[in-house]
Amino acid sequence: MIRVVLVTAVLLAQAAAKPEMQRIPQFDNDRATSWRSVIPPHTESTMHRHDRYRTLVAIVGGDLKTISPAGEVTVTHYETGKAYWQAPMPPGTTHKDVNDTEKTIELVVVELK
Repeated sequence: MIRVVLVTAVLLAQAAAKPEMQRIPQFDNDRATSWRSVIPPHTESTMHRHDRYRTLVAIVGGDLKTISPAGEVTVTHYETGKAYWQAPMPPGTTHKDVNDTEKTIELVVVELK
């Protein structure tokens, strides 16, 4: 019984310590909003969509997967220090972001309103 309790405690501690993606607000005004996305290794977002034009700046680059609900995979390589322009997603589409690499990816996003 003690062994079961110890194993359960260890598993709960590991689950609690698992890193999650973070969205850290930078600014928000009548023209744009900005956040820093911190995407730890082996994490994924929920399904979501992007309805606005945005610029991403790779603070710490890496390969980030986007996966559609149908399982279609796209890998985008973000080069550290480089900026990227992205258009809104087509109507009715969603995706999730997946970092299945061994390093944290950090992006600053500026989204137009």
